Amino acid sequence: MSKDNDKEDNDFEFIQEQIIEKKRKKIGKYLPPMLFTVFMAILFGIIAAFTFVIAEPKIYDFMHHKKVPNTPIKIPSAYPEETEDHQEDDSEIIASEDDNENSADLPTKPPVILETIAADIEDFSKMYTEIKKVANQVNKSIVSVCSNISGTDMFGEPVEKKVLTNGILIAKDNTQLYILLSFDRVEDASNITVEFANMIRANAVIHDYERELNLAIISVKLEDIPFSYVNSISMATLGESFTLSVGNPIIALGCPNGHPNSMQVGIVTSKGSFVYITDNRLDLFNTDIGDNKSSDGFIMNLKGELIGVITRTLKQGVNEELSTVIGISKLTGIIEKMVNKEPRTYFGVKTEDMTGEAKAYYEILNGIYVNEVKANSPALKAGIKNGDIILEVNNQIVINSNNFYNLISKYKPQDEVKVKIKRTSASTEKELEVMVTLGATEEE
Repeated sequence: MSKDNDKEDNDFEFIQEQIIEKKRKKIGKYLPPMLFTVFMAILFGIIAAFTFVIAEPKIYDFMHHKKVPNTPIKIPSAYPEETEDHQEDDSEIIASEDDNENSADLPTKPPVILETIAADIEDFSKMYTEIKKVANQVNKSIVSVCSNISGTDMFGEPVEKKVLTNGILIAKDNTQLYILLSFDRVEDASNITVEFANMIRANAVIHDYERELNLAIISVKLEDIPFSYVNSISMATLGESFTLSVGNPIIALGCPNGHPNSMQVGIVTSKGSFVYITDNRLDLFNTDIGDNKSSDGFIMNLKGELIGVITRTLKQGVNEELSTVIGISKLTGIIEKMVNKEPRTYFGVKTEDMTGEAKAYYEILNGIYVNEVKANSPALKAGIKNGDIILEVNNQIVINSNNFYNLISKYKPQDEVKVKIKRTSASTEKELEVMVTLGATEEE
């Protein structure tokens, strides 16, 4: 019996040895955690790389403040299509003013009033509230400018005078802000301080200027402004003045009545006057806002776009007693060149557009009359005289003074151009061709 039991025990032990599970290999135990770790490392690596690619340029710009080389600064404009070509087309329209004047006599249909809406004093108040909202938005681009000008009093004692005015922010790059204002407000300044919103102040320097236009660009280094404030700075948007009509409502900001940070609301009262400057002609318009010898500032439309700059220096004849504004459309290209410190091509003449009668008298179809040749100018050196009529520039017909400016602006200083003229100052009229080596704008 015991033998049988021993046998059964042995059988049982043999069976037990056969059914024991094998131990898991170590690689099977650690493989899933390892794969998960590798997957998470790759995932976090991709996220980190993507974050670095997005953030690195901004961090680099902030740390180094480096301006992208050879990248012209573009001024924000609501009308980017307003190019020199457009201005040239506009010149052709101006050349047909006689036709436009005749078309003005044609009968027009009276406006049809569909519905009359009664308005009360509350509606009038709401209208001004909306205008004020536009002004408040634009004022984010208006800054206060203080110039310290050293001089002497009547007894010869040194004194320092403070001149207060306003400027408007028109451009920004990686290192500087650019502000447009009247040149005579900062011309002789020994120190210029700009005050932004929230009493933030920074020093400024004259970046570039056009004495004849009495316009200057001053610049402020971004590193002199708290970084937290830089991104909130708002640039002005340039509009256009070609399509302005008499009666259009306007907002005057800056120093329209002579007081800094003042505001006036009015309308365009007249349009069509102009002023001839060296090598060009600027369009002017008038408003009904208060005018005095200290008036300064900027004219905005009801969209908050800059459409003109108040002038105190380019006022002739009846405009001397009126609020006079330089239309922005003919200024935009000049301002952009000032911001980029590009040399302005200089020919050196003051011209006058010719009437149809004058063209018929001189037996020409197109051309501009030379009223004045500047001393030491490229025009004078080439032999151009007062009384000459400029007909062509490099075989391109000259329609009027704006068109002439656009033609010569396509060339750079030191370029040579062929100019066809008609000489009227001699006893016998004759056509001549002269070669003019263009220069850069020279300040007197």
